[in-house]
Amino acid sequence: MAFEASFNKDLARKLASSNNPEKTLDLELAQFRARAVELNAAREKMAEGYDKVLQGLKMAFPNLDLDDKNLVGSPNRMARALLEICSGLGTSQKEIFSTTFPAENYNEVIILKDIDYTSLCSHHFFPFIGKAHVGYLPDTTHGQDSRVVGLSKLAHIVDMHAQRPQLQERMCYGIMNSIKEELKPAGVMVVIEGSHGCLTCRGAKKANASMMTSALDGKFKEDPKLRAEFFSLLKQ
Repeated sequence: MAFEASFNKDLARKLASSNNPEKTLDLELAQFRARAVELNAAREKMAEGYDKVLQGLKMAFPNLDLDDKNLVGSPNRMARALLEICSGLGTSQKEIFSTTFPAENYNEVIILKDIDYTSLCSHHFFPFIGKAHVGYLPDTTHGQDSRVVGLSKLAHIVDMHAQRPQLQERMCYGIMNSIKEELKPAGVMVVIEGSHGCLTCRGAKKANASMMTSALDGKFKEDPKLRAEFFSLLKQ
């Protein structure tokens, strides 16, 4: 188990900011144990459901061999995969933005582009994948209350909203609204492009089709020149 990665991602930060690291660790381990038990119970219930799905598939197509070695254990793997791809439901935006920094005098656009994501269509539970482009304009009129955030946090907020069953439109607005609520910037703009399995693998079967959505607030909504600057920076 690569414990170092999970330790550095979250636990190390909590221990470093604690006046009593050992007590904090005890609390974290107790919460981890309780949560692991909950998730395992959910996995068991989901695996039972996936087993019924495979049984139903065999009813539809009797030639399906459920004893095939590649299918043995698949309900459990399917359950674990769904828990992983929906893990954003268990993440808090306030925890992601728990560390911010003074914007000082910086009042120009900040953009993180080409953020890879994987999400799940809530209509068919087919995955959709693509890239998110996130930009915001710090509001330096509030002095020390004007905040910026580390770039990794922008990637994490995309993951938080991506990793759940949803529509791309809702994901786009959710990312924009989280940044607006936590950083209070002068403006936010989010553009998302996505290739949807429910369009490429079934139905219309358009393999090269890509969906584009945008969500914007504040000065990005009011100022056409600022929007044009955002798109210009994306092309570079």
